Amino acid sequence: MSLVRALAEVAGRDTGHGIRLFRGDTEAEHVTYDQLYEEAGRLAQGLLERGVRRGERVAIALPTSIDFARALFGVWAAGAVAVPLPPPVRFASLDIHLRRIALAMRQSQVRVVLSDATLGRLIGPELGGQGGEFEVLDVARTAAATAHHLEVSDQEPGLVQYTSGTSAHPKGVVLSHANLLANVTAIGKALGVTEAEVSCSWLPLFHDMGLIGMLLTPALHGAQTLLLPPEDFLRDPGRWLRLISRHRATAATAPNSGYLYAMRKVTPSEVRGLDLSSWRVALNGAEAIDPDMLRRFSAHFAPAGFRPTAFLPVYGLAEGSLAVTFPPLGRPVRSLWVRRGPLADGVVEPVPEQAAGTVGTGGAGDGGVDAGGEGTARELVSVGHPVADTEVRLVAGPGGEPAGEGRVGEVQIRGAAVMSTYEAGEAANRGVVHADGWVSTGDLGLRHDGELFIVGRTKEVVIVFGQNYHASDIELVAGRVPGVANHAVLATSLATPDGEGLALVAETKESDPAVRAELVSQLRHAVSDAVGISPRKVVLARRGALPRTSSGKLQRHGIGALLDAEERAGE
Repeated sequence: MSLVRALAEVAGRDTGHGIRLFRGDTEAEHVTYDQLYEEAGRLAQGLLERGVRRGERVAIALPTSIDFARALFGVWAAGAVAVPLPPPVRFASLDIHLRRIALAMRQSQVRVVLSDATLGRLIGPELGGQGGEFEVLDVARTAAATAHHLEVSDQEPGLVQYTSGTSAHPKGVVLSHANLLANVTAIGKALGVTEAEVSCSWLPLFHDMGLIGMLLTPALHGAQTLLLPPEDFLRDPGRWLRLISRHRATAATAPNSGYLYAMRKVTPSEVRGLDLSSWRVALNGAEAIDPDMLRRFSAHFAPAGFRPTAFLPVYGLAEGSLAVTFPPLGRPVRSLWVRRGPLADGVVEPVPEQAAGTVGTGGAGDGGVDAGGEGTARELVSVGHPVADTEVRLVAGPGGEPAGEGRVGEVQIRGAAVMSTYEAGEAANRGVVHADGWVSTGDLGLRHDGELFIVGRTKEVVIVFGQNYHASDIELVAGRVPGVANHAVLATSLATPDGEGLALVAETKESDPAVRAELVSQLRHAVSDAVGISPRKVVLARRGALPRTSSGKLQRHGIGALLDAEERAGE
């Protein structure tokens, strides 16, 4: 079955359900699934009339909108392959953005870009122009008077999902219709999704969590879908929660930073005006999961009826379409305390919960507790078991040997939803896609009581005096220091005359020299107290200065340039 055929089955049920787009607190547009199927067919006919061929890559550069859904299913109805790309971000450099997406489009050999009238006027002259290599089409003006839905095999490619590129340059993950449908089915099974579900999301639709988790999954289960543009969430995260409250939404997803932002911006008095009792599943993924934030969010929104058991910490990545592991529904979040020092060397030494009782200076649950005087401990969160038709294994060493009991290993995945190739082919696949179907994720994890716990990433280990420290662990501790803006910290190794040291770059809005000096001192103390290593260098950057991916995640491989710039400024 193709993705368009799956939409046709939903449309044929004529439930009246569909996608509703909100601007602020007001509904701006609504399309039912039967209307979406018809409109996708008319767009497909328009693309075919313009020479789009079966299997051709067609880029989609649109904001969160109904047009995005029309473009996505329209490309598929034309038998083409969708390449979702981020639209320009307000206040960001248009030149840098266009260079970034042009690289992806050239890799995918894109000829046609679907956009809207507003964005088309912005990017058209730059990407297209007179005799340009890309043709920018307005979705509304491309649709034909009649509809056509080309049938394709489910084994044909349907999507090229460019990864966010937090630790490497973005890669295009090629996913077939079968891959995507397998993941949508697995997510639906794990969450018990029915037509009665009401999904509410502000996540960007060009990113896998927003696209597959919060658009395709509810749509292909015939559920109601409420969409809010990410920029509206950033202006006022209370809008997202008010939508959940007013429309009795049952499912919503965000990364750790999204929940944190909502908790910090929505006041106790505003909480009392919400009713979140309908919210049955609050998925948390895409970033390191902070167990302390889960507890604090639950407490903050308890007066509105939010239940802690709604939280569902999950693990996934573009190479697996999206979802890889989910814990069971309806249970409290399960965590594991382990000794931090041995963990950095790949050894898992659990700490009894009662022993993890004396909390360090970072505050309750900062992951830096004293474990019986034998070193600090770190709290990890379970992300559960593999979803349907997916396998997970942990390997140690380049030969793919299984990581033994009590050892950290690299997470590898295999299954119906897992990709078989990157867009760039063999050069990108080497060392990632293995002959037996296993795909390396670059993530480090451990198993405890049969469940997966993510520790960090293989390329995010800071080595100082022969000791390994996970960068994400350091950043979690440093990000909680008051004065750090939105927990935005990156950690990296620093070459010094007497060996390798630790460097931190933290965003802050503080400008007073005395306050900044105190913040640097607090960052050094917090990391030293919790992790056992003192940063050699701490750089304070303005808010928004740290490099980020198109989906807003901190981008590790850009930190070196910031450190170099700071060094030059100090000369």
